[in-house]
Amino acid sequence: MPGVVSRLSRWSETTRPTRSLKRGLRRTPGVLPLVRRFEDERRVRLGERRLRRLEREGDVDQRARLRWRTAPPDAGLTWGLELSGDTLVDAAQAHGALGPDRALLEVGPGYGRLIRSLLNRGVGFSHYTALDISEPNVRSLRRDFEGERVRIVHGDVTTVSLDSPVDSVLSFLTFKHIYPSFEGALANLQPQLSPGGMVMFDLIEGRHRYFEADGVTFIREYTRDEVEAILRRTSLERIAFDRLEHAPGHVRLLVVARKP
Repeated sequence: MPGVVSRLSRWSETTRPTRSLKRGLRRTPGVLPLVRRFEDERRVRLGERRLRRLEREGDVDQRARLRWRTAPPDAGLTWGLELSGDTLVDAAQAHGALGPDRALLEVGPGYGRLIRSLLNRGVGFSHYTALDISEPNVRSLRRDFEGERVRIVHGDVTTVSLDSPVDSVLSFLTFKHIYPSFEGALANLQPQLSPGGMVMFDLIEGRHRYFEADGVTFIREYTRDEVEAILRRTSLERIAFDRLEHAPGHVRLLVVARKP
């Protein structure tokens, strides 16, 4: 059975007979999870080979930024689903990252689900800054949210220089895309955190590094030991590992750390 499923996962869906056959087999109890697993494993294997080839060709760092520099502020950023930011607010509240006296920095705000939920729910913060590498995102967020306490900044998390220290850095579905790792982002942000300031971000737990089929979407998974090592090198101490569910089937490792 596994051999059949493995072959099935490689069949192209460009013709009607193979689409029909795959639909029928997927309705068979127990087959769909196997098909998905083999498809995911094959996608990652191909992506790892793609990464090695691109690294030989050079300029991978800029390639990994290419998609996000032009990313539009729509549901394409979250698996085609426009999601509420309530789960993000709940997680940040649970770990003490929010409060009426706290200056917040969000890295990679996308279409603004976190700030929308903060405002709709009346959750306190002193100032909120959104940092995004995408000009289309920045224009949209400025139009929808910018005001006296909300500032939208166009820039790169590995090089940005903030006007004043922040108390909490929040980043969701972003750090996994930073090549070669998120260490450069934390190294740049750590000196700009207030003493005792917090960092919260999520990752995919695992050991793979790869480019998706589009050749510009880089994804890196991390083990907890790798995360711990990066936190130590950037002079941050881990508070917690937690679980964050963005949507059904999209669960991430939540990392909570603090500047001593």
